[in-house]
Amino acid sequence: MPERQCQKTGLWLVPAPMIGHRVASDAYGPLDPPARAASPRSQWNRYDTVGSTVYVAETPLVAFLEMISAFALPLGASSSLHKDADALGLSLAEFLDAIAKDWKDQGFYGTGHLPPEWANKRSIYRLQVTGPGWWVDVEHPDSIAAIRNALGPILHAETGLDHLDTGILRGGSRDVTTRIASWVRASTLDDGSLPLGLRYGSKHGGGCSWAYWLRRRDDGFGDDRMVADMGNEITPSTKGYREAMGLLNLDA
Repeated sequence: MPERQCQKTGLWLVPAPMIGHRVASDAYGPLDPPARAASPRSQWNRYDTVGSTVYVAETPLVAFLEMISAFALPLGASSSLHKDADALGLSLAEFLDAIAKDWKDQGFYGTGHLPPEWANKRSIYRLQVTGPGWWVDVEHPDSIAAIRNALGPILHAETGLDHLDTGILRGGSRDVTTRIASWVRASTLDDGSLPLGLRYGSKHGGGCSWAYWLRRRDDGFGDDRMVADMGNEITPSTKGYREAMGLLNLDA
């Protein structure tokens, strides 16, 4: 089936299936995200709703960039610890060496480093959704217009938002993006079905990502249509891992 506009909601629809990649903790696995309830929206991920949301990237590279970008140094800084070193009259190297000695048993690593424990405790999985269904391309112009028309006054009144574009959708305001996700999740499409989730562009570039809502699990009906393989350990040769580290100037 081709992509199309929903005649009821105005949202832009992309047909299933979907195949993507996800980096997840071995302790939880790829299909056990935290269930959101009454916690503050500021602590939610981009398109979380009440219930459970699984995030899947188009490529391994995008999956790794999404996960490790928080370890990168701020722009223009060789280390965010420079200020602390200067306050003690030490060079950065001397400061890091002193901390490393104190924290040896706890595995301290300087800013700009990805601790090896991070990869050791995670795997990369291949996930897919089969069968019929629709994703909402939330960044398509038709979807942005539909959201603006349906939610504009509410978003303005409750969040102070005065415009909507991809900059907002990829921005840091979870108060905005999660409200949009909640409205889309509750929408019934023109064929009577409910959206599988959202497709959106990665803020790091390189491809798209999906936010999949685990409706059946949330409603107590058992397994959802998303399935995952057994996962692969993360090593320096894992596809996308070393490239993501290089793009973010991270050392392992």
